[in-house]
Amino acid sequence: MSDLNEQDFYAKAGVERIGKDRRSHFASEVTPKIAGKQVTLIGWVHTLRDKGRIKFLILRDERGMVQVTIPQGKVPTDVFEVSGQLKPESVVVVHGTVVAADQVERGVEVIPSKIRLINTAERLPIDIVEGKVDIDLETRLNHRVLDLRKPKVNAIFRVQHCLVKHAREYLEKNDFVEIHTPKIVAAATEGGANLFEVNYFDRKAYLAQSPQFYKQLMLLAGFGRVFEIAPVFRAEKHNTRRHVNEYTSFDFEMAWIGGVEDVMSMEEKMLHHSFEKTTKEAAAELELLGIDLKVPEVPFKRVKYKEAIDIVNEAGKQLSYTDDLDPDCEHILGEVFPRKYGTDMVFVTHYPLELRPAYTMPSLTDEGMTESFDLLYKGMEITTGSQRIHLHNLLVERFKAKGFNPDNFSFYIDPFRYGAPPHGGLGLGVERLTMQVLGIDNIREATLLPRDRDRLTP
Repeated sequence: MSDLNEQDFYAKAGVERIGKDRRSHFASEVTPKIAGKQVTLIGWVHTLRDKGRIKFLILRDERGMVQVTIPQGKVPTDVFEVSGQLKPESVVVVHGTVVAADQVERGVEVIPSKIRLINTAERLPIDIVEGKVDIDLETRLNHRVLDLRKPKVNAIFRVQHCLVKHAREYLEKNDFVEIHTPKIVAAATEGGANLFEVNYFDRKAYLAQSPQFYKQLMLLAGFGRVFEIAPVFRAEKHNTRRHVNEYTSFDFEMAWIGGVEDVMSMEEKMLHHSFEKTTKEAAAELELLGIDLKVPEVPFKRVKYKEAIDIVNEAGKQLSYTDDLDPDCEHILGEVFPRKYGTDMVFVTHYPLELRPAYTMPSLTDEGMTESFDLLYKGMEITTGSQRIHLHNLLVERFKAKGFNPDNFSFYIDPFRYGAPPHGGLGLGVERLTMQVLGIDNIREATLLPRDRDRLTP
């Protein structure tokens, strides 16, 4: 067993402990308004420019960056010497004085009285300075933790956080209860295909494609309105820019509805609230990413499925009213909708029975169609929702019509014998929403740690 203690490890590494040092300010809080004040900063060495008798250290923390200017003869000798030994991504503590500086981009710099090296960094496998080296996405994802240190990459997930946070906030203000449903399930919710099978002791189980059955059952259990933000799993052998095999689904379900319109109305108000709050709370991140986020006006435009088919056929497609809208169709609609309706957010409603799951309510007005919708945003489907069947016999009939044995879904279907309320809900893809908000070309860039058919780590 090694005789080295903690202090020996620090000494051997040539670094110091943080000790009693505590950050007094984040980098973004260092402004000309506090010129003359003593500050303590803790972060990474983003870049170091050595001009001989003066060095410029850009220190980065989770809130931003600030310049630390180190002129020889005007700082302690040991500070000047230590600064020359720093490498990119080393962790340092800087004590110094804030100085207003018009020549610096942010109008402020810090003149250090002390710099302490807390941890060193080995040679980086990818460059952290954005724009310095063009790195392909696969290499970046192989080193995702380092990639996420880039301010622009990090900002993607801070915007995502705000979008989800304020959508959740809206639902909570409207009496929704957050639930947490099983992710190991006995039966499929979306028709039995594209399932990840799990060896569950002495029988088969599957990773959940959706919380669909369980969120509906929670309405039968008396919760009234529920939502869940959690991973779902699809074993689809695709490799496209808009699909991953594990993604975050933002689901809600609501009882006592008068029809599917109530569900759409709830979503559009939720998204309006989320976008409006995000434009303010994530203003710095949106500016860094060059995004002018437009808050969608409510109500969103409603377009029936048959009209959407007519639009894409006018653009050169040859689809019948029972064909599904593929990504190319969605792209066409994403170009037509802003011109025709002046909006990027459009509900496409009343999909054919053939294209919707067994639990979807048949339309009361459009024969052969359903009380369902997709929400398209900038030419991509980000939400699927519907009114659900709450009548036991109709539910059994629809499962049989889809070719399923209702007995295999008895845990779900049987509770509908005992007074199920009219209800409906939706599932919103968090990564797709982020992707479209920020104009990202590949969903993997909007996914913290992507899982696709080729990637299981990091």
